[in-house]
Formats: sequence, structure tokens, C-alpha cells
Amino acid sequence: MKCLYLISLIVALFKAQEHSKGCDSYRQYNIDYYGKLISHLRLSNTSDIILANNRLLIIDNELSVLSSLPIPKINSSLCEWIFNQSPGLIFVGCQSNGEAPYLIAYKIINNTHLTQFGDIVYFPLNETVNDIKGTLNTLFTIQSEKLTFFKLIMTLTDWTIQTTQYVLDRDYFDFWMYNELQIMDLEFETYWLDNIQYYKLIIVEYQSGAYWVDTIVENNILSPIRFGQIYLKCCNLKATIHSTTQNESFITFTKGNGGYPFYINIKYEIITWILLEFDSPTFDWIASSKLKQIGNVQGIMYRNSKNKQSVLWLYNVVLPQPQNQIESLQTDQQNQTQALKAYPRIDTLTSPPQDYSIFYFSSEFTVVHSIEDNKLQSCDLYNYKIQME
Repeated sequence: MKCLYLISLIVALFKAQEHSKGCDSYRQYNIDYYGKLISHLRLSNTSDIILANNRLLIIDNELSVLSSLPIPKINSSLCEWIFNQSPGLIFVGCQSNGEAPYLIAYKIINNTHLTQFGDIVYFPLNETVNDIKGTLNTLFTIQSEKLTFFKLIMTLTDWTIQTTQYVLDRDYFDFWMYNELQIMDLEFETYWLDNIQYYKLIIVEYQSGAYWVDTIVENNILSPIRFGQIYLKCCNLKATIHSTTQNESFITFTKGNGGYPFYINIKYEIITWILLEFDSPTFDWIASSKLKQIGNVQGIMYRNSKNKQSVLWLYNVVLPQPQNQIESLQTDQQNQTQALKAYPRIDTLTSPPQDYSIFYFSSEFTVVHSIEDNKLQSCDLYNYKIQME
């Protein structure tokens, strides 16, 4: 019966896509030359970077390739991470099984071209990691049991990575569980106080919910100064920070194993939960991305853990604003929960099984998603009454 339901769900999802409007445009890329499409990074209002197995592609809003350049690889390493480190600098992260990860730096020449900067640089550790992120002159390696800070040293012609004293593990958080930490995600956002720059880190932990860490910026280096726990009573979450100050944050958490996203207002240490009751897939479907948005249109990509099929569900949601709904709901009772109306999906975009799934909103009011390992499709959003703040 479960298999019959799953087959029926897949058929229904494909039929829903057939009736979606504005999804006629797609682009196929030479898989032998570029490799499979892996990830995406926004470059400008008119161009995006696609990380593929063999090359970095810069594409325009019509999905045409403006330029590309090869990704140097060592042995059988896999390059799955791409992120903006600072204005004008992009990193691609790679790793082989059982070996330390390394980074390749690219400088942005303009909206259509990149150039490699310096040599490949390994992290000074002898362990594999789950993810790599960074900002300013700080890099983070994310492992299940710890988050480690590294220092980025830049010169005019080269760069390198140095260790720091900061390792956020069970000892740092005074973790009370018998098991080890299970860090699932890291998100961060900057804020200013008295002309001093800070970053708020949200570290999602599988068993206990999440931790917040305030870091101060000195010489473009982040140093942790205090932390606290966000008691979510959920597991396997992905976080999206909408805004933050020292004393208040607005965050959406997406449950990784299906289930509803929820939007919370944190006035440390008072929390108001705003439940966004989206309908969502069940059984073997897991959220493969954080909630992304353009105006009031929200999107969440789900993947079937067994057959690698992807489905992108779109919703029309105006998130509560600090000055109205959330403040009126706020009480002195910690973990106060307020349920809002349920939000049905407004569209369903599906794709056959593929090794990786890409989706993003462009500045042209379109959503782009991968429909095969080497195909991207663009769909108009004009029918959804987008409200831009």
C-alpha cells in the first residue's frame, strides 16, 4: 500500500507540473564538458554561478552560458561547496574520502567572468567535514561534533588558512546529552551595535534544537563572546535568518524529514513560535534546501531519499512582521506557540531522479530549478501576486 501511494504521489506531482504556467523555458548543458550541475550562487542581478562537476558556469537570467572555467581537482576529490567569502571573492570547497578539505579561490572580474586566485589551499586538519562556510576573514568547517573557526590570510598575490583557538563543541556549549553533538546546519547574519560589527551564528543541533552564538568582529576576524540555547523540541532542521539584532532574531526553521516549517521570533531568552502550516510530502521525502523566498513567495525543495526524485513546492506567504503580529503575540511565557492559518501550495515543480537538486529565485521574478542532471528550467512567477517589501 505504501508503494502504491508513493507511485500515485509521483504521478500526481508530474501532472501538476504539466498544468503549471510559464515553465516553457529550459536549457541543457553538455554533461561531458561541464559535468553534472551541483549547486548555485548568486553573482549579480543579471547573472548566476552554477557549480558543476568539471567547471564553474556563469549564466544569465535566460540561462545562457556567459563564461566558464575549469575546477582544478586533486585525485578523486568532489567539489560540492561554493560560497561568497567577501565582496569580490568566491570559494569552491572540495574533499576526498578520508582526507582534509581544500579550497579554490576565485576573484570576480565583473558580472560575466571570474579568475582563479592563488593556489589550492588545504585546511590544516586531518579530518573530513560535512560543510564549509565563511565570511570576512573567518572560515568555518562544520562537522557533526564541532564547529571550528579558521583565519583567512590574504595578500595581493596569494592566500592561506591558519588555525584559531575557537572550537565550538560539547564542552563549549556545556552539552548535557549523553550522546555527542550532532550539528546539522550553520547560518549567520551580521548586526551593528555602537558602531561595532557583530555576527549572530545559529547552529542547528539534531537532538536539542539550536544554539545562538554572538561573535564580535575585530580586524575582519570573528571571535565568539557569548551563546545560548533555542529550545525547539525538534530535530533535523535547516535555518534561514531573516533579520537579527543583539536581542532579537527572526528565523524560519525547515524540518528535514517533511513536516511544517515554523517561523520564530526570539527575544533572548523569550521565544514566540509562529507555525507556518504548509502541506508537505510524506514518507521518504526530505527537505533538501532551506526555505528560500522572493517577496511573499516561498519555496522548499524536497527530495525522495530512495529514488532521488525532486519536487519544488511553492507557497504564497507573507511572514509576520516585528512591528505587528509578532509583538502582539509576544508574552512573557517562554516557548509560547501561536498557530496561523494553513498555507496550501500554489504550484508544484517536479523533476525526474537526479544526483543533485538546484533551485533559486532570480531578480526577473522567475524560479529556476534543475529538471535533470544537466538541465535547468525557468518558470515565471507573475501569476503569484508577488509583494516586494
